[in-house]
Amino acid sequence: MQAHTVSVTIVRFTPDDSTLISIGCQHDAQIIMWDWRNGHDLGVGKLMSPVNALTISFDSSMCVTVGSKSVKYWFLPLASDGMSKRTGLTSRSAILADKRNVNFVDATFCDATNRMVAVTSSGELLEFNGNKKYVKCYSWKESGDFKAICIAKIPEGLLVGCSDGLVRLFCLIGEDLDFLADLAPPTHLFQDPSNVYESQQLQNHPEDAIFPEPRCLVASTSSATFVVGYADRSLIEFARENKSWSFRRASLGHTGSVNCIEPFPSSSPCLPAGTLITGGADGTVRFWNFSGDSEDKKEIANILCPSLLKVVYLDENPDLLIDKRNLESIGLSNEEPATSSSGVLCTRVTHDGRMMIAGTSAGMLYLIDLSFSDTPIIDVINAHDNDVTSIDFSDHATTSSHDQPMFLASGGRDRFVHVFRRVPYSSQFVHCAVLDGHQSAIKSIKFASNNGQLHLYTAATDRSLIIWKLNSFSDQHSEFTRVQQISVTSSIGDMTFIKYVEMFVVGGHDRMLRQFDINGKLVREVKGTDDDVAHSGKIQKIAVDHSGSYAISVCSDKYVYVVDLRTGVCLAVLCGFGAPPTDATFSDDFKNVIVTTSNGAIFVWQLAKNLTERMISAQVRLMEEVTMRTATPDSLLGSGSETISSNSFTRPLGAPEFSGSSASLYSDDDDSTRFSSSGTVF
Repeated sequence: MQAHTVSVTIVRFTPDDSTLISIGCQHDAQIIMWDWRNGHDLGVGKLMSPVNALTISFDSSMCVTVGSKSVKYWFLPLASDGMSKRTGLTSRSAILADKRNVNFVDATFCDATNRMVAVTSSGELLEFNGNKKYVKCYSWKESGDFKAICIAKIPEGLLVGCSDGLVRLFCLIGEDLDFLADLAPPTHLFQDPSNVYESQQLQNHPEDAIFPEPRCLVASTSSATFVVGYADRSLIEFARENKSWSFRRASLGHTGSVNCIEPFPSSSPCLPAGTLITGGADGTVRFWNFSGDSEDKKEIANILCPSLLKVVYLDENPDLLIDKRNLESIGLSNEEPATSSSGVLCTRVTHDGRMMIAGTSAGMLYLIDLSFSDTPIIDVINAHDNDVTSIDFSDHATTSSHDQPMFLASGGRDRFVHVFRRVPYSSQFVHCAVLDGHQSAIKSIKFASNNGQLHLYTAATDRSLIIWKLNSFSDQHSEFTRVQQISVTSSIGDMTFIKYVEMFVVGGHDRMLRQFDINGKLVREVKGTDDDVAHSGKIQKIAVDHSGSYAISVCSDKYVYVVDLRTGVCLAVLCGFGAPPTDATFSDDFKNVIVTTSNGAIFVWQLAKNLTERMISAQVRLMEEVTMRTATPDSLLGSGSETISSNSFTRPLGAPEFSGSSASLYSDDDDSTRFSSSGTVF
């Protein structure tokens, strides 16, 4: 159903489920009634001012939009009227009297007589009678500690979300609003969900705890539950049990953009298999697991949000964890948004999963110990002048040399690559080298082993890929020399290394994926997007499965593409994110693609079964070839017997055929882009 010209800000079903109402932003300025079962609109109205909230009457005969200096009643056409053409909607403004200059932020109908209560930006409650006239004002001026923010109707009375974090319940019987009870949020800022494993912990909070304010209330007069959306982007569901309200479940997420995602090594015992690590602009690193009720997950699962295993806070500024209110009627705000010196841009975990590093927008590196349950921050390194764009540990390289220490490399927007050496028998890293071969921002760095020697591969937006070789190292200094510099025809967006295949895949702004071998030779280049879907946009992030057969391309055109690296055929197109996607990865079982976005959402997509089977077959065949390699003198010298043959890029034995046609992705028989009900949006 498409009728709005710009973005849609509010969507609501009528109580009888016959009609859907959508409201566009202030640039669209339309309110549209839909017969959603038949897919056509029933009527459209023109909005004269921005709308902040929408409420619908109990009998579904009218709705009310509230906004800046506006409370307007709209009379709804019914889908059962049999109208086949769009008609204009009839509306009438409420009588506001001395409240005509007020900014309204929320509203709800209270009973079948069309009695309505609206919330103002100053925290007052204004009551309107069935004749659309303002009759009474409620406020808490004597307290001075809180004000009303949002409102909803439940069978027991009227729920009011207040700025002090509490949700208060009022009785609607009679002329006035009588206070009945209040409900405190079960979470507070800087709370680690991994420490919440008993229901009593939801009621006991530190004395200096900061509670987020509720931003929205969603309730139904026929339901025994209601949901509160708080300023820290947490969604808390409360259920009615034994004449009282209690916590039922919660969904927690990043506040702001999710900049990166990385799968945790499945071989590590520190966290359950299938764990994912995300870093956000709110200065947090979060550990997720969407794999269901596995045995190893049950041991560390919390009762607050089971899918969120752990949160590491890198910044102590509470403003970073709270969303600014987005009211269109206010216009441009004079307040500058809170900026984080610890906004996480990239993460990297060691091969054994016992340590990780997080790079921030202020050029800082946070070294975190994952071998302890409290995940302490071991060290903070001031590495770059600004954004840290990529980091890597040398233990991910396929080197058999055990006499070398572990190295850590970081690349930044300041075009420098800094290399750090791990102190023996310690978790500390010391600076040992600076590489300044690039002329612009570094996009990706990767360690790899070539002929038993450690190499560092760096890619930047100056259209160059440089191969550095470790010549010598000591306690104070390490020497890297430039072996080769490769020029690419397009600016580089990202680069990744396929460990066992010993191949590099580079994503360019020309929407191409280029594959290089370990010596820097161009092996193959394929299209990384589908031109039938979009012709513009740049590849910003790429992810490749372990077999090196399939890749994910995250593009600035708001699409994510799954591509066959051997043929260049686009196998799936993921869309509908709303905000530009920032990163993506395959799950360990190759069943899902997880995509992060700039609005804080994490999408979990389920791939087609035949595509999953092909990826597993390719992985199994690759592991068989790696196992069959012998440590002969030829292999130790890096001859042809050490590298995987080109036959590894053919269709795996026993794998089902997959046409790869983009048209088949939209047929009823193919579920390659089916949305995962277990993941939804976080």
